[in-house]
Amino acid sequence: MGNSIGSKVNNDQIVKETTNYPVVVYSKPNCGYCKMAKNLLNEEKVLFKEHDLDLVSATNPDGYQAYVNGLVYTTRITTVPQIFICGKFIGGYTELYGLREAGNLIKAIDECAYQYDPVI
Repeated sequence: MGNSIGSKVNNDQIVKETTNYPVVVYSKPNCGYCKMAKNLLNEEKVLFKEHDLDLVSATNPDGYQAYVNGLVYTTRITTVPQIFICGKFIGGYTELYGLREAGNLIKAIDECAYQYDPVI
């Protein structure tokens, strides 16, 4: 059954989501660090795919816990935002900010951007 561990951890879905787009952000609407991370990406004109965990809960209440468990299983982190670049978990806002300040954010995205069709 791939990387799924029983029905209580759905990390197959997380792996699929984080490898289908160069930059993926897992967030919640009332999270200040989530807003700062999204603002930073927007300032840098970086396109990203957002997965709002509250929306996932509302639209898939039966699968929500397995989904969140899959995210935690993948990252070993229970806070948001959780940010992936090129399918790799980089951390949260602090790590994203550090990448930008070091001049490595665009370089990290460019490592895999060629693999994706541009969003029109």
